[in-house]
Amino acid sequence: MFPRLPTVYRFLCILVVLSVILYTFLVQRATKTAVSSFKPSWQELIVSNSKIDNVELIPRKPEASTFNRPHVQKKQTTDWVVVNTTPAKTNDDGVVNPHRFTYLLNPDGICKDNVYLIIYVHTAPPNFHKRQMLRQTWGQKAILNQYRSKMVFVMGAVADNRVMEKVKMEHAHYGDIVQEDFVDSYRNLTHKGIAALNWVSSYCYNATYALKTDDDIMVNIFKLVSKLTSDIENRLGKTDLILCNQWLRMKVLRDKKSKWYIPKEDFEPNYFPAYCSGSAFILSIDVIRRMSAVAKYVPFFWVDDYYITGMLAKKVGVTQKRLNEAYILNGKVVVDRFKNDTDNKLLFFHVGKQNTIYSMWDILKERMRVKTDNFTWKPGS
Repeated sequence: MFPRLPTVYRFLCILVVLSVILYTFLVQRATKTAVSSFKPSWQELIVSNSKIDNVELIPRKPEASTFNRPHVQKKQTTDWVVVNTTPAKTNDDGVVNPHRFTYLLNPDGICKDNVYLIIYVHTAPPNFHKRQMLRQTWGQKAILNQYRSKMVFVMGAVADNRVMEKVKMEHAHYGDIVQEDFVDSYRNLTHKGIAALNWVSSYCYNATYALKTDDDIMVNIFKLVSKLTSDIENRLGKTDLILCNQWLRMKVLRDKKSKWYIPKEDFEPNYFPAYCSGSAFILSIDVIRRMSAVAKYVPFFWVDDYYITGMLAKKVGVTQKRLNEAYILNGKVVVDRFKNDTDNKLLFFHVGKQNTIYSMWDILKERMRVKTDNFTWKPGS
C-alpha cells in the first residue's frame, strides 16, 4: 500500500528544508575557500608593485610580546594594514599632503652633542652591505667625529620580516637608522625625503648644515667639510642655502616603458623647472626646518628630487646654488676622473660597484694620510 498523502507531504517538506540547509553550508564553504586562496596573490601583487589604484598594504608592527620571547620558535606571519594613498583633499587648514607615518626606529639622541654637519642617506632595508660600505669608508664614525659630523640612514618598511629583523639588529648595534612605516618603494621616495626633513628638524636642529645623499655615493668628506668651513660659510653664509648639482630644463619623460614615465595629468610641462640631482645636495638647517613645516601644504609628487629641491624650495623662497663642478655622476668615467683629481676638487662620486668605492677610498686615505677604523660586525644570516 502507498502511504497516505499527508505522510508524503511531510516527508517532502523535510527533504526541502534539509536541501536548503545543505546548499547554504556548501556555498559558504566554497566562498571562504575562494577568498583565502585569493588573498595571498593580492598581497604579493601589492608588495611587488608597491602601489596599485591608490591603495597600499603596509605591514603592521608586531606586538611587543613577539620580540620579548625569542625562545618561541613560531613562524611569523605578516599582518597587513590597507592604506589609501589617494591625494588628500584640501581641508580647512590647507593641508594636502599629510605625512601620517610613525617611527619604527629612531636614533633621537644622535645629535645631542655639538653637530656641525648631519648627513642623511637614502637607503632601502635590504641594502645592508651598502650601508656597511659607507660605515667602513667615508662615513666612519671616528672620522665624522673629527669634523663634528653625524650620519643616519633613512628608510621605510618592507614586507619581508627577515629583512626587518636584520634592520632592527643593525640599528641595535650602530644606532644610526631612521625608519618610518611607509612602504619603501621607488614611488614612495618623496615620503622618505619628507621623513628625513622632519627627523632633522625634530632631532638635529642644532646642526649648521645637512647633506642628503644616497647609499651608492662616495663623498670626499675631508674636502667637503673644509669647503663648508673655509669657503661656503664666508661666501654664501649659513642660512637660505641649497647647494647642489643643478639640473636646468630637465626633460619630462613620456615613454610609458620608462621607469621615470610621467603622464601629462601628473605633470603637464615638458620640462622641469630648475632642481637638484638627488645624488647629493647640501641644505642649511633653517631651510630644512622651513621645508618640513610647509611640506604638508604642497601636493605630493613622487619624483623626490624635484619635490624637495624644486617644489618645496620654491615654497620657502630658496634658490639652488650651483656646485656642478664638484660632481662626477657618470659611473663609466668616475674612477679615472677620481684618480686624476689630485687637487681634491671633486666632492661627490656616483659609483655603481661596492668594490670600486673601497678601492677609491684606499686612494683617498693615502692622499689625505688619515687613519681609519675597521668594522667587522654584520647581522646573522
